Amino acid sequence: MRITYGKTLGLIFAGGGILIFPYFYPDIGWVMQLAFVLYYIMIGAFVGLMGVLNYHPLIKMPLPWWLRGLWIGGWMNLILALFIYEDLSAMQVAAFGEGALLSSPWWFVVEGSLFGLFVDFICTKFAGEGVECVTNADLERPVE
Repeated sequence: MRITYGKTLGLIFAGGGILIFPYFYPDIGWVMQLAFVLYYIMIGAFVGLMGVLNYHPLIKMPLPWWLRGLWIGGWMNLILALFIYEDLSAMQVAAFGEGALLSSPWWFVVEGSLFGLFVDFICTKFAGEGVECVTNADLERPVE
């Protein structure tokens, strides 16, 4: 259920982005728009999936929802920013102007962290975390 919530939130967020993109960056193509939609659905799914793990076994540390969401969203957007830095830079400058505070593409990492935080909050609130979010039906399925 957590993954469903995460993917749904990713779709809603990306859908809002598609509606806003033409106003900020009119030169964006449909391929980039589709990429952002699929990317945010994937981030939502990752955040939902990782909510099952609320304890890190290697460093022996609990993973609260706020740390997990911030980390996954920020990390995923950092990777994307490294891959499409030039495109993000052009989009930010077109939206906010050259030399503006928000014209740096690294703000995309902050945005991803906040998105991950929001998704993990909603997933944890409505579907739980750790073992409590895995139902007995999930555990009793026959393995094929």
